[in-house]
Amino acid sequence: MIILVLGVVCVQPFLTGCSTVNADKAEVNGEPNSTEMLLKSAGLSVDSVDEALSKAAKATQEGQMDLAQLFYVKAYELEPKNMLVLQKMTDLYVQLGKNELAEVSLKIIVDQQPKNLKVLEQYGLLLLKNRKYALAKATLEQVVARQKSWSAYNGLGIIANVQGEYPKAEALFRKADAILPNSPELLNNIGFSLYSAYRFPEALAYYNKALQINPNFKKAIYNYALLQARLGKYDIAYDAFVKVASEEEANNNVGYIAMERGDYKKASNYFQEAIRLSPEYYKKANDNLKRLAILEKRGHESVPSN
Repeated sequence: MIILVLGVVCVQPFLTGCSTVNADKAEVNGEPNSTEMLLKSAGLSVDSVDEALSKAAKATQEGQMDLAQLFYVKAYELEPKNMLVLQKMTDLYVQLGKNELAEVSLKIIVDQQPKNLKVLEQYGLLLLKNRKYALAKATLEQVVARQKSWSAYNGLGIIANVQGEYPKAEALFRKADAILPNSPELLNNIGFSLYSAYRFPEALAYYNKALQINPNFKKAIYNYALLQARLGKYDIAYDAFVKVASEEEANNNVGYIAMERGDYKKASNYFQEAIRLSPEYYKKANDNLKRLAILEKRGHESVPSN
């Protein structure tokens, strides 16, 4: 299975921290007593929101993310309507990859500040990240109805692409590009929507433009390689794939697309090379070879995605 890479601009870094405090149960909906017990078990105490925020910031700087989370939850329990506390909790949850918890805390802010477009957009993009497409779409549409926002248009374009509405996706990405021109992410996304609509030459032009601006942009490199393989330019595709993947993965990727195109001999060669490079690790190539043998026997020219 080849997976296209559609750039989601709102993605943030995933960081981890270590702490001796187990804060798994210290969440927005946690019981105050359990939070207090966790603090006491670690020999800690908090008497005010300001103290909790200060200690949370210090814990974050020291990489003690679970402890920071605990302090933020305590601050929330002290002042449930404190928007600063809720925003910092949201930011930390996103940083830790706890997107469902981030959604909960951010929704509280949205309910309290429904006219805050910055928060509303952040909420819509977080819903998109959590694959809640219908609600994300409704939320981001509220944003663009009131102001032009490249990231909101980009999010709506991603949703349209996921839903198979490729011309709509292209139009939305172009609106984003008009606000933030020459963004490799947006150029890649326009190319992606064109690729999805089988408009390969146009898609290639956008991938090339994205790579001219940022030659090391992995998403665009991967999509460029995928498109070259679809065009039957396997050597070019392989040379691009190895910039962002292992040699065995690059061979398997090119082989898989060649198999889908009916180029069975080429596909077999690439699969064999993938197996030679990594006979134990690269099980996918063996599986694809078996699938290729079935196709050749039946005379088919396509294969279901694995």
